[in-house]
Amino acid sequence: MKKIIFAILFIAVTNNIFAQESTSKPPKIGWYITPEVGIMSLGNDALGKSIGKSVGFSFGFKLWKERVKVGFMSYGRPGPINSATFTTTFVNNQTYKGKKSADLRADWGTFGLMIAPTFKVKNIEIDVPIMLGGGAGGFYLVDEDRKTPDGARVSEWENKLFNGEDAGFGGLAEVGVRAMFPTKIKGIGIGAGVHYTMINGWKTLVDPNGDFYNNKLRASIFVNFGSH
Repeated sequence: MKKIIFAILFIAVTNNIFAQESTSKPPKIGWYITPEVGIMSLGNDALGKSIGKSVGFSFGFKLWKERVKVGFMSYGRPGPINSATFTTTFVNNQTYKGKKSADLRADWGTFGLMIAPTFKVKNIEIDVPIMLGGGAGGFYLVDEDRKTPDGARVSEWENKLFNGEDAGFGGLAEVGVRAMFPTKIKGIGIGAGVHYTMINGWKTLVDPNGDFYNNKLRASIFVNFGSH
């Protein structure tokens, strides 16, 4: 997998350097906004494997005659649109509403800087988005369990029941390949991509090894709005 990723990066960067002839004109600066939806591979042997839904967007500028995109990228896996639950026992024999465990839902969010070498194959635009940033997420009480017995904030109970490890944060790196097809409307394209995600340092009580989101694949479909 890593060899394939580095090969794609090498091809993309090489193509951008040599594919177009240089001119005396100053480089053109464009812009783009790209909302997306997607699916993610999730889980591990302890929590089970599943597919999660994600939503996100990227935006920024197109530089050097649109050979490179530079900007911001973010996507997340909101718990409300992901119905999977994970049964977890509370720490230190604590109980909550008479129970020693609960079914938790997971949420997840990422953000980072993005650089994407870009080239064209006929009228299809190919880019290789590389994202460096962070990821944060955790496991939380759901449904009736969010109504705390003493009126305290549910986050206070989650911290207590999971010894402050209901959520975590880690450094994130992601690399992908996206293909965009033009539409009949100028400045609007549609496309799809596949991404490989790595998260370092993220862990929670439910997932102490931090591999629930680490070394995972994500697929996306998107609409691109931008200068032309």
